[in-house]
Amino acid sequence: MDNNNQNDLSTEEQIFEAAKEVFHKKGFDGARMQEIADKAGINKSMLHYYYRSKDMLFEKVYQLSLMRALPQIVQRLNEDRPIEEKFRIFISDYLKVIQANPHIPSFIIHELNTNPSRIQEFFIKQVSKKIQPFIEQLRVAADEGKIVGGMKAEHIVANTMGLIIFPFIGKPILQIIFGLDEEGFTNFIDERVDFLPDYIVDITLNKE
Repeated sequence: MDNNNQNDLSTEEQIFEAAKEVFHKKGFDGARMQEIADKAGINKSMLHYYYRSKDMLFEKVYQLSLMRALPQIVQRLNEDRPIEEKFRIFISDYLKVIQANPHIPSFIIHELNTNPSRIQEFFIKQVSKKIQPFIEQLRVAADEGKIVGGMKAEHIVANTMGLIIFPFIGKPILQIIFGLDEEGFTNFIDERVDFLPDYIVDITLNKE
């Protein structure tokens, strides 16, 4: 790879990291292209060379974020493992991905509110069909009496996602309620990473 290509990749990665941080802190409406350019260490003209508008940059950031995270989780769900082991892997991997990319939930919410077809298209291509074998495995487990209360697979997935994602979406509220600063909230999430897989498995799966 020549130096020009290396520089292009470096600049794009700098823009991606800067935009991800600004969008996460300020939201789409509060983010400014000048602030993103400053954080990336480039001028605004260079930023517009790569991305003509804030909307285009936002779309690229959330697409890359999701592409780096969700398909790997879905792939792990299709491995040949017992349901409890696979369920624990799903919860743990999902938690770690959101912990490392806390901007993802707010990105998804923004898209659902402003451009739902775009996020729906992503999930159709990258998630929907690929997660069906795992959902079918949950349905079979329910038929075999392995699910607490015979809960449907759809509710299991929705409950699990809610327990994982809500603290990141509700961070400002939880910080006020619990009196947490940034370090305190990070410790709170670390605690959830440790106990949540066991908790969700205990309230979902009947142990043999």
